[in-house]
Amino acid sequence: MDYSKIPNVFNEAISDLINNLLVSVDNNIFSVLDELVFINSDVLNNKYFISLFTNKFSLVSLSKSLLLGIIIYYSVSYLFSHFTSNNFQRPASFLLKLFISAVLIHFSSYICEYLIDFFSLLTDILRELGIFLFSTKLSFSLIYERIKQLFFTDLSSPFTVFSFDGLTRSFISFGFINLLFTYSVRFVFIKILILISPFAFLSLALDQSQWIFKIWLKNFIGQLFTQLFICAILLIIFSFQTTANPTITKLLYLGSLLCLIKANSFVREFTSGFTSDITSGLSNLKNTFQ
Repeated sequence: MDYSKIPNVFNEAISDLINNLLVSVDNNIFSVLDELVFINSDVLNNKYFISLFTNKFSLVSLSKSLLLGIIIYYSVSYLFSHFTSNNFQRPASFLLKLFISAVLIHFSSYICEYLIDFFSLLTDILRELGIFLFSTKLSFSLIYERIKQLFFTDLSSPFTVFSFDGLTRSFISFGFINLLFTYSVRFVFIKILILISPFAFLSLALDQSQWIFKIWLKNFIGQLFTQLFICAILLIIFSFQTTANPTITKLLYLGSLLCLIKANSFVREFTSGFTSDITSGLSNLKNTFQ
């Protein structure tokens, strides 16, 4: 047995395996990235999802029922505050916040829908700006066309993973796999935030629980704001001149892809909320509630 050929056989096997994976990713991933990233009110258009807000025994009705528990809790706490001489939320303030909380709970799904539509409108404005500047609408599908021209022009030559072109192509493709999972997590997390919105508005009734609403609002606005940040990155990517030095252009695309992967983390630094960047690790969950 000629052991000297083992490295070449191993290299060819790894290269063929990764190449087959990358071809599959390149053909399928971009058709869903735009839908996952650029969220609009269609995220609420699901009969099972809507039923959680509109049924007789829904999240809204449960939250309204909990208002009675809050009234009992406040009454007992306010009574004991006279014996302990502790300053407690005044009745007038409590009744006003209780009323506001009840109204917001009733319209929680509509409020979430309007917030999503507002950020969706801003996102569409930025994406349409791409038509004015570059004669094309900002999207991941068109970004792939540019990347394909730069990284995947010569598909007839053997793919070698242990080379500069092989490493850059692998990073590009696996980077978009990372984006797919990252923004899938974001998509699910936004729906979770919508589901718990009645309880977030419920927390406004008491001064002691308002921190719950603040955390919810920071996370919800932060996840929606991510779309605008991504549009800004896409504007920069579209401005790259592919006719310049190919190596520099490739490095710029790699850096831009890294910014897209870390977009949730960048936004988190401004909002101090949850990030759906799966590379950040579970340690971020602890920082969410600090």
